[in-house]
Parts: sequence; C-alpha cells; structure tokens
Amino acid sequence: MSFYQMMQPRQRAQFQAVGEFLYIESCSGSVNVTTERGDYKLREGAQIIDPQLAGRITVENMGEAGIVSIICGFGRYIPPTDGQEVAVTQMPAVTLSPNQQINIGEMPQVALVDGQAVVISQLPKMELADNQQVTVSQMPELTVSELPRVKFESGQAVRVYATTPLLTKPVGGDGILARKLTIEGGISSIIANTSRCHILMKAGLANTQAIVINKGWELAAGEQLKLESSAALEFTGSDGDSIELIEVTR
Repeated sequence: MSFYQMMQPRQRAQFQAVGEFLYIESCSGSVNVTTERGDYKLREGAQIIDPQLAGRITVENMGEAGIVSIICGFGRYIPPTDGQEVAVTQMPAVTLSPNQQINIGEMPQVALVDGQAVVISQLPKMELADNQQVTVSQMPELTVSELPRVKFESGQAVRVYATTPLLTKPVGGDGILARKLTIEGGISSIIANTSRCHILMKAGLANTQAIVINKGWELAAGEQLKLESSAALEFTGSDGDSIELIEVTR
C-alpha cells in the first residue's frame, strides 16, 4: 500500500493504510501524519512502527509544494541504498472491516504471459475536467433488437434518405375550388397557390383544338389530367376553347 500525490503547502489528503509500518519516502520539508492512534510530524526517511497501524491516515504537507510519497506495509521498512532494489515476493492475506475501503493511488507495471487476459467487470465512476476528452479506439459489436419510443418536440423533424423511391400517401385537403377557363387571345392561366394539394383538369368537350399546358402537355377535347403541384399553370389553344379545373386546397 502506498500514497503518492502532488501536494500544495498545508494541503491535506487521506488514504487507508494496511500494515505495521509507515515510511516517508519523499516530501519537500516535513509532513504531519495523523493515524487512529496518534499524531506525528515526520521528515523524509522517517518511519512509524505500529502493529495496529491499519485505518484512515491523514497527511498534511508542512513544506513547499511537491511530491509526497508514503509507503505502508508489514514488518519494518528498510529503504534501499543507491542503486539497490527492494523486491516484494509475497503479501499476507488482508481482511477489510465492513465499509472499509482501500485507495490505490498507483498500480505497478504488470506483464501478461501469452494467452493471459484481464477481465474488468466494473469500472469506478469517473468525472472529466473541463475540456478533457476521452478517446475510444474500438467499440464492441452491438446488436440493437428494439428502439425506445421517441417523441418529437414542436417543429422538430427527421430527414429520411433512401436509395429506392419512397411510397407516400397523397396529401388530401379540406377545400375545393372549381372554375372554367376560356381561351382568349390564345392563352389563359392561373397563378401559383401554396395551399393547393393537387388540381384536376379536363379539356372542354366542344374544343376544336388541343389545350397545351405550360407549352409542353396537350389535352385533347374531353381528356383529363391530375397534377400534384402548387405552381402557376398556363394554357394555350384556340380562342373560345375551354378547360375545366378543380383545385383541392388545404
């Protein structure tokens, strides 16, 4: 068990200790250490030996800003000399009291053998600082069998894109305007109507010539046509011939 943290002057921090010794590995000046059995003012290299050390430890940095590193364990800690390493080959069994927690500030480097895997069943709650980002390089395969019910707000819309034509039901209306136009001077017309759903047209039965719609579509005498359009329409033909119209409006 260890504590490793950058601390400002007079800053306090807490961690859970499990063991019989507490060793001040590094600090900028001195630290105040409070255990469940006493208060201590310690400098770098100082050590507390207590068989009943386990519990909550409070650390207060009494020096300048810097790294405070504390090592806890069982037995007595002998710091390594220059170039010497300390190897921990075995840890004793540890039993935690109800509601007791262990704060792991740093994990050692772990090497996995071929074929070995690590399974993470639960992650702790994380809070991101302002402008901090998380990069996800790979997502697991997801299968969505059902979507939840969605309610749209007023004015909200969804755009639908398709590679094949979509079949839609014609829009109906609640207004009908019927009229009969007579060709005078070779032409007659109606203006655009944004309220129009569609328009029904029939060339007069007594017409002597075809009625041409927008200079491109001919209606012979008695012939009918339906257009789903709100655009302006122009009719050309012989004077005296007629065309009958029914506009369906919203």
